[in-house]
Amino acid sequence: MPLFPIVVFLSAALLFLVQPMLARMLLPYFGGGAQVWAACLLFFQTLLLAGYAYAHLLTRFCAIRRQLQLHAVLLLIAMASLPWLLTPEFTTRSDSPLGGILAVLALTIALPYFVLSATGPLLQHWFAAAFPLRSAYRLYALSNLGSFAGLLLYPFVIEPYLPLAMQRAVWAGGFVMFVLGLWALIWQLIVPHRRASLTHLTVAPLSVNGQPWLRWLVLSASGVVLLLAVTQQMTQNVPPVPFLWIVPLALYLLSFTLVFNRDSWYQRNIWLYLFGISLVMALILYYLGRQFDLLSQLVLYLVLLFSGCMLCHGELARSKPAQGALTAFYLVLASGGVIAGVFVNLLAPLLFTTYWEFPLVLLVILWLVALPNWRQQAWWKSTLAIAGGGLFMGCFVLAEFALGQHDVAKSRNFYGSLTVRDVPVAGEWQRQLIDGTTSHGAQYLAAERSSTPLSYYRPGTGVALAIQHFLPADVARTSQQLQHRRVGLVGLGAGALAAYGRAGDNLHFYEINPAVVAAADQHFSYVANSAAHVQIHLGDARLVLAEQLTTQGSQDFDVLVLDAFSSDAIPMHLLTAEAMQLYWQHLLPDGVLAVHISNNYLDLSSVLRNQATALGLTAVFIPTAADSENPAATEWVLLSRNTRFLAQPELTQALRPWPRPLTPALYWTDQHSNLFQVLK
Repeated sequence: MPLFPIVVFLSAALLFLVQPMLARMLLPYFGGGAQVWAACLLFFQTLLLAGYAYAHLLTRFCAIRRQLQLHAVLLLIAMASLPWLLTPEFTTRSDSPLGGILAVLALTIALPYFVLSATGPLLQHWFAAAFPLRSAYRLYALSNLGSFAGLLLYPFVIEPYLPLAMQRAVWAGGFVMFVLGLWALIWQLIVPHRRASLTHLTVAPLSVNGQPWLRWLVLSASGVVLLLAVTQQMTQNVPPVPFLWIVPLALYLLSFTLVFNRDSWYQRNIWLYLFGISLVMALILYYLGRQFDLLSQLVLYLVLLFSGCMLCHGELARSKPAQGALTAFYLVLASGGVIAGVFVNLLAPLLFTTYWEFPLVLLVILWLVALPNWRQQAWWKSTLAIAGGGLFMGCFVLAEFALGQHDVAKSRNFYGSLTVRDVPVAGEWQRQLIDGTTSHGAQYLAAERSSTPLSYYRPGTGVALAIQHFLPADVARTSQQLQHRRVGLVGLGAGALAAYGRAGDNLHFYEINPAVVAAADQHFSYVANSAAHVQIHLGDARLVLAEQLTTQGSQDFDVLVLDAFSSDAIPMHLLTAEAMQLYWQHLLPDGVLAVHISNNYLDLSSVLRNQATALGLTAVFIPTAADSENPAATEWVLLSRNTRFLAQPELTQALRPWPRPLTPALYWTDQHSNLFQVLK
C-alpha cells in the first residue's frame, strides 16, 4: 500500500523540520546560546515519548477500527491548533530560560508535534496488522530517512530563502498535506472491503520479563547524551546556528536508518575500533580544540558522534523484539531520550561545573557495548576495553587537576560553564574569567595594578579610545557633556570597562548570565572600585533595551559598547539590522557604537560595514596586537556619524585598513542571516 511509506516519510520529515525552525526563532529571546537547542530537544524528546506512549496504549487497549477512528479525530484537533504556530508570541521574558522555552514550544507546536510523534509507531502497527508477513521495521528505517531529509532541507532550502514567518506557513501547509494523506490511509483501512485484511495483532505489555528493557533504555539515553554533548562542544567557539545543530542530529538519525534497514550494516568490531580511536581525539579536542581550525574540529567531532551512535543503535537493532512488541520498544527508546534530555538540561548543571557529561558518556558507551559481549569475543578484547576506558578517564582527571589547580571558582547554569582562574602572565599573576574555553576578561592580582584594564579592554584598544576620547559633535556643550557621560555596555565579563568610568559618569551594563554578575562582584574589583555610578541590568540586552525604550524612552547614551559573547562569538541576533536600529534609538545622534569582533573563526567586518552604510554611519576598524601582558589580539569596530570624534589624532593613529574586502550583499536581519558568509 503506497500510502504507508508516503505518510511515514512525510510525518518524519515534518517532525524534524520543525525542530531547527522553532529553535532558530527562539534563539534571540533566550541569549542566542547553544543551550537553547538542548532545551528544545528536551521538549521534543518529551513530546516524542508522549506520542509513543499514546500509540502503545491505543494499540494495546483498543481494537484497530477504534484506533483509526480516535486518531482521525485527534488529527482534526491538531490541525485546528495550527493558528498558534502561525502567530506565535515570543516576547514574554521569563526568570527561568528553560521554563520559558518549554512554555513557548508547548503553546505553539505541542498538539501537531504530538500527533506526528505517534504516527511512526501507529502506522507500523497497522502495517504489521495488514501485512503480517512483511517487516514493519523497514518503515522505521524509512521514518528515520524522512527525518534525515527534513533536517537537511532546513539549512539548505528553507532557511536561506524563506523569512521566518514564511517558514511557519510552509510547515503548516505541509502538516495539512500530512493530515489529508493520513485520513486517506485511515479510510482505506477502515472501509468494509479492507477490514477483513486486518489481523488482530497482539501488543506486548510493557514488562521487564524476557526483554532487555533496561539495556535498551541505557543505550537510547547514551546516544542522545552523546548527541547533546558533541553539539555543545562543536558550538563552543562559533555561534549556534541550525546547520551546527542539524548535522549532528542528521548523523544520529542516519545511524538509526542504517542499522534498522539491514543487519549487515552494523559491524560491531569495526565501529568499536573507530570509536576507540576517536576517544583519543576527544581528549585532545576537549582541552585543545581552539588549536584546530573549524573544519578539523567539526570532522573529528562528527566521526566521534557517528561511531558512538552506530554502536548504541546497532546494539538496539540487534536486540529488537518481535513486531508485537514494537510500540513498547519505541516507548522505551523515547523514554531514554527524555532521560538524556533531563540529565543534560537539569541534572548535569547541578552535578558538574564543567561539561563532564561529554567524557562520561563516552566511557559508558565503550563499556556498555564491549562488556556485555565478552562471551562472543576474545577475553583480551574486553580487558582492553576496560583498561582503555580507565586510561581515558584517568587522563581526563589528570588534565582537570593540572588545569584546575589555580581555579578560584567554578559555576554552571543554563548559559554555560564559568571559571575564575589565576594565571601567571609575563611574570605577574592575573585573574581571568573564562566562559567555556574563552577568556572574557582579566585583572592583575597586585593591588597597585588592579585598576588597569587588561585583555580586550586594555588602554589603546578601540573600546578604550571610544570611552576615553568621546567628544560631542556640538562644541558648545562639550564641557558639560564630558562631566556626565552615559555609557551603555552590552556584556559585563569581569567588568573591566568600569575602570574607564569617571566621577559623574553613568555606566549601564546589560548582562544575561547571573553567574557572570556574581563572578564580577565576588572575584574582580573593577565594578566596585569604579568612580562612576554603575548599574547592572540582568537579561538579554535586546529585550531589556526594547523594554526600556517602551517604558522609559531613549537612554541617550554617548557610547554604547557591544561586547556580548556566547563563548567565542557574538550571538547573531545582536548584529541584525533590527538590533542596530534599536541601539541607535538609545544613542544620541552624535554617539558612538563600539562593537567587539575579535574571533578565531568569523570575520564580522562586512556585516558591520553594511549596517553602517544602511544607517548613514561611518565605520572604522581598530585592531590591537597581542603583547607579553595581553596574549590575545583584539579587534573593535566603531560606528558613528560624529566626525569631530573620529578626527581626533588618538583615533586616526589607531585606525587600520579593513582585514578583508567588503562583501556588499552581507546584510543580516532577524529574518535572514548566514553564518557561512562570514567564515574566515
